[in-house]
Amino acid sequence: MKAVTLAAVDEVALRDVPEPRIEQPTDAVIRLRAGAICGSDLHVYHGQMGAMEKDYPIGHEYVGVVEEVGPLVRGFRPGMRVGGSFFSACGECDACRRRQFTQCREIQLFGFGARFGDLAGSQAERVRVPHADHTLIALPDEISDEQGLFLGDALTTAYFGVKRADIEPGMTVAVVGCGPVGQLAVECAQVFGAARVIALDLVPQRLAQAEEIGAVPVLADDDAAKRVRALTGGRGADAVGEGGGSEATLNLSLRLAAWFATVSAIGVFPQPSVPILIGRAFGRDLTVRAGMANIQAEAAATCELVRAGRLPPERLVTHRMPLEDAPQAYALFARREAGKVILNA
Repeated sequence: MKAVTLAAVDEVALRDVPEPRIEQPTDAVIRLRAGAICGSDLHVYHGQMGAMEKDYPIGHEYVGVVEEVGPLVRGFRPGMRVGGSFFSACGECDACRRRQFTQCREIQLFGFGARFGDLAGSQAERVRVPHADHTLIALPDEISDEQGLFLGDALTTAYFGVKRADIEPGMTVAVVGCGPVGQLAVECAQVFGAARVIALDLVPQRLAQAEEIGAVPVLADDDAAKRVRALTGGRGADAVGEGGGSEATLNLSLRLAAWFATVSAIGVFPQPSVPILIGRAFGRDLTVRAGMANIQAEAAATCELVRAGRLPPERLVTHRMPLEDAPQAYALFARREAGKVILNA
């Protein structure tokens, strides 16, 4: 079986790896139709997620067809078209029973190596899915493969992060970092009732994309906070979604926030800690939230929003490439010369 693996820092390769198989009675094996490159895959690509074996399949955004299921899988059968969460959850532990799936005691992340559960990734021809009933997402006929790719991570991550920003109708919302997840966060903020969304990034093309969907573009340079205050009568943003996953984007988010605002960190931070402007947060009574997206609890909502045409994530796809072109695809994405890149298996 062919799979995309990390060959070296800033280099991936398509390699032959062992075929996945049913290992537990709750497993499924999926034949992949397509995968996508996510911003957090770049942390693996740049060697920021710890040591990984060179033949370890990476990737975690996927859509495919069920090929085989274990004897205890109840909700899926061979031939079903599915997407799936970027992590598996058992559905039975205390956290899962509370629908807090990211805290599952058996959580495994696809494609991030031994440090995150040792689960092979989905940029491959096939993938094993543990706890299939609580990890896979059945795709309705109205949802295309490209739309389905977004449900298990990018779109639902944006939705979850924006939801936790405590947006109320009429608010002004800022989104810092407008890669694919940030672009989706702009649209999700509008769904939650934001009267105005201010989009901040350093890449002009990303700002232009955000402006096309109704956001106010602001260059995320040293004067960004001043510009946002000017746009909001000196108050700042009522809620902020941080989509960059860095010290710079998090602290800019804190500087943009109005008093009693919520800053919701949507981006993935590869480092274990970053200095933050705690005095700013304390002085303005800010709430700061961070955490992995609770995909299993939110995917039904994002699926319906896509099906109804409210959130069309496929607009972000700029490149469609075969799996064997993964090295070029990753290099393109790392240079910020692509939006969402799809790898067709």
